[in-house]
Amino acid sequence: MRSIPQNIIDLPRSGIRELMGMALATPGAIRLEMGEPHFPTPPFITERLHDFLHQGEIRYTPTVGILSLREKIAYTLEQKKHWTVSPENVMVLPGSLFGTVVVFRTLLHPQEEVLVPDPGFTNHFSQVELCGGKAVHYHLRPENQFLPDFAELRRIATPRTRAILVNSPSNPLGVVFPREVLQAIADFAEEHDLLVISDEAYERYVYRGEHVGMHEVVNPDRLVTIFSFSKTYALTGWRVGYMVIPSWLFPHCSKVAEYLIACTSHLAQKAAEIALDLPEEEINAMVDYYAGNLREAVNILKAGDIRFFEPQGGYYLWIDGREFSSSSLEFAKRLLLEKKVAVAPGDTFGESGEGFVRISICRRREDVIEGVRRIAEWKEKL
Repeated sequence: MRSIPQNIIDLPRSGIRELMGMALATPGAIRLEMGEPHFPTPPFITERLHDFLHQGEIRYTPTVGILSLREKIAYTLEQKKHWTVSPENVMVLPGSLFGTVVVFRTLLHPQEEVLVPDPGFTNHFSQVELCGGKAVHYHLRPENQFLPDFAELRRIATPRTRAILVNSPSNPLGVVFPREVLQAIADFAEEHDLLVISDEAYERYVYRGEHVGMHEVVNPDRLVTIFSFSKTYALTGWRVGYMVIPSWLFPHCSKVAEYLIACTSHLAQKAAEIALDLPEEEINAMVDYYAGNLREAVNILKAGDIRFFEPQGGYYLWIDGREFSSSSLEFAKRLLLEKKVAVAPGDTFGESGEGFVRISICRRREDVIEGVRRIAEWKEKL
């Protein structure tokens, strides 16, 4: 048998998925490790999809997505964000995560670099490496309110740096970058001739302040923005998202996507098209529910004298577990074993996440309250 390439052997397993597997094997475990909304797909979507489903005309589609959905996305961006986008710059994706891998594979020559946030979404790190590039971490530290350190960014940027990835609201931190920080990132990208890749999956989940899209501050020729239907519309299992790509990059990304996936599920695309008409009050109800979960969790953590970062947005709470254990993974495993609460170990989100854990607030309220209560109870026992 031929050997497996070393870069695949060295590829780390996601700590989130490891804890997920352990939680599934633990009867009665409270599942706070995954960022999946507990709300089902809204009936508004499934009921309107019924006729299309039973027509049986579910076919291959263009790689970049059906035109009616791309047109509707462009219309929605204009109406809700005052962002004028051509459908010819919109690519539909089988989940937003596919967007980053397509851009990395299209953009990077071997060992060229992408600046990625740390703590940040673990999949982005490995995607860069899988595409032949090098992920260079810029650190979001608690002493800087988890905002980028621009002195560090200028220090680590090299002639081989091609792009910077931005995620606001952040997974796992929940930090929402203010406009002046985004403007500074835009200026930095101009200074170093970088593509800005903006992951805005959690755009609607903002509890304090406001979400500012990177399109408001970045030259459109150097910006790719990626959106998810999973979070805003509770369409996780449908696997559908989209990205807006500048014209010079679009045809090359479409070629890469064609050979990797052919096309996104036709049925999922129609679900997404219907989702864009979901009444605002239904979206706001989900946002308000998770804001309520956050308030309950914060009150318990404060009462238990547990250190944490209170998020401005997103689905998560970032808890400082260094008083429990020096190892995030050990902390998470012990918590699951001893208290039957599954959380995500912080080190899976980068080296600066070591000692922290991430909990999801996008679960049933009673599970969030009970899970956080058990963490406080465990801390008191220790």
